[in-house]
Amino acid sequence: MFLLSTSSLSGYGLHRIFQLAKQGEFEGIDLSVDFNAFDTYDATYIDSLIQETSLPVISITAPERKLNKKQCDQLLALADDLGVKILNLHPPHRLDRERDWFWEYLQVVAHKYPNITINIINAPPKTWLFIISEYGDARPETIKKITAHTALSIDNVDPQSGVDLMKTFILLGSTMWFVYLSDKNEEHSGLFPGEWTMPLESLLIKMQDIGYTGHFTLTISPEALLAWEVEEVVIKRMNQARMFLSKYFS
Repeated sequence: MFLLSTSSLSGYGLHRIFQLAKQGEFEGIDLSVDFNAFDTYDATYIDSLIQETSLPVISITAPERKLNKKQCDQLLALADDLGVKILNLHPPHRLDRERDWFWEYLQVVAHKYPNITINIINAPPKTWLFIISEYGDARPETIKKITAHTALSIDNVDPQSGVDLMKTFILLGSTMWFVYLSDKNEEHSGLFPGEWTMPLESLLIKMQDIGYTGHFTLTISPEALLAWEVEEVVIKRMNQARMFLSKYFS
């Protein structure tokens, strides 16, 4: 399925995002939760949007930074309440105050919610002084051992790190069943797919060859969707993203 991440239209309210996603003919929503935006984790309100638009929430994505155990539990409960089967989590940063929800705790809660797949998203390979990893031992070959399920964020791949996009895909292997589709260059991420420097076509051809049947979610900046323009322009941009992906996955 091709989903729209609500983060791609941040600045709009959820109601408008659902409506635009429906008009853009997306198959579902990837709900990007922000604990400072209360409607993004209000199950009753979100369910009303699902009913109004007939557009399902397929996955929930946690905030990138400063998650704690209580919030992790909230996200799982939200997914359970809405009948969402996929929860995507970022590895904790070394500066995050709480990191005890990662590793063993996720394995415990995975048994508590057997109907929810918990994907671990690949972390950006950032370092301090070119030595200390900002995200600890969150290498692709390590994160896939936590819940045996991973998600590929193209934005989080740095070709200059020695682990480029294709190598990240290979390292995640059969554990990868969710892709945050975007493009990037040396200076900016969250760019429109197929317009910049990442080898997306090579990736998609390889995924097609191995019979990938997981989800894609369009996860780009609002600027890349021309979100400030009139509705027709935004929807046209959404259609262009669908057309790009449909060359490989219909």
